[in-house]
Parts: sequence; structure tokens; C-alpha cells
Amino acid sequence: MSQLPSQVQKSWFEFDHYYSDDAFPYALDIVFKTKPKYLYDIGGNTGKWSFACCLHDSDVKIKILDLPGQLNVAKANATEKGLLDRIDFHEINILDTNQLIPKGPDAVWMSQFLDCFSESEIVNILKNVRQASSEDTEIYILETFIDNQKFPAAKHCLTGTSLYFTFIANGNSKMYSIKVMERLVAEAGLKVVETHPLIGDSYHTILKCKVA
Repeated sequence: MSQLPSQVQKSWFEFDHYYSDDAFPYALDIVFKTKPKYLYDIGGNTGKWSFACCLHDSDVKIKILDLPGQLNVAKANATEKGLLDRIDFHEINILDTNQLIPKGPDAVWMSQFLDCFSESEIVNILKNVRQASSEDTEIYILETFIDNQKFPAAKHCLTGTSLYFTFIANGNSKMYSIKVMERLVAEAGLKVVETHPLIGDSYHTILKCKVA
């Protein structure tokens, strides 16, 4: 992604953020209800969620975990915003099971991230999150689940988007149902403790998980 021409990057990020930006204000209230001090943003991309967290809570520290190209973009954006004292960066290929997520987060955030992977890859990612977490760590998954929409048209649009991701992206990414994600969470040794459906005016649901 970081190697694409600037106009292509701009178009992609605007498309991607279009589906998450409306959810962020409501998501912030949910995530910061318990005042986490150290939050991991896995697949943090440009850093947009991390920056929103810093604006929402003046005490929170953030670690963005992503591939080096994405981290370079996020770090440049954090530098521009003067947030390098509150945000650090951890290079990781999340599909490499030998690369462990550092231990110690109070909260873990994954926004429209797990849908980029196959079921087996999602389980491996969540197992990695689990090994980094304590029994008190709160793990948040934000997704547009196809079986948790207000209108049939939204479900059909997500199904079409799923085909796009499968064929244009990496061949196995897709929009999942909430039932499938709950099963994958359980397979990874986690449990869903809260479900926040269709937050705000968005199409998103937040699953709050903890170590089982």
C-alpha cells in the first residue's frame, strides 16, 4: 500500500476511512470507558485511530503495530501532529507466527483489520493477541458484519465488497458474519464479553473480548 502512487493511496484511504470515520466517535466512548493507559493499534495504517485516541484522552499512550511501509506513513503523520511522545511504533508481519506481539497492553484495537485475512489466519492473529494480553486486557474488534445490518441492501453491498476484496486484494479476505467471528474468537482462546451493534449511524459492530 505504501508503495502505490500518491493519488492511488489517497483514493484508497478515502474509501477505507469512509466506512470507519463515522464509527470512531462512538467507538472512542466505548473503548475509553475503562480508561486504558496503553493501547495497541494493530494494523494502524496511517494512524488515524491512534490520533483520535490521543485527542480523546490526554493520558493514553499508543503503540501502532504494522508493516514497515505503513509505519513510515503513520510515523510521518505523528511527527506532523507532534505526537511522537505519546505514540511508538512496532514493526511486525502479523502473519508470521514467529513474530510475537509485545506483552503489556491495557487495550488492543483492530479496526476493519481481521477481514483482510482467512479464518485460519484470523485465529493465529488472535492467538498472538492473547499471548500478549493479561486477564484484564480488553480486546476490541470493529467490523462491518454482513449478518448484523439494518437493511437487506447493506448486507448485499457488503457481500459485493467481499467479492472485491477476495479477488482484488489477497485472495482470501472477506466480510465475515458475526457468528463466524465469534467462533474464531473462541478458537483463539478468547471470549466475547460485550457486543455493541451498529454503533452510531454506521454499519459497524464492536466486539469486546477478553482472555477466556
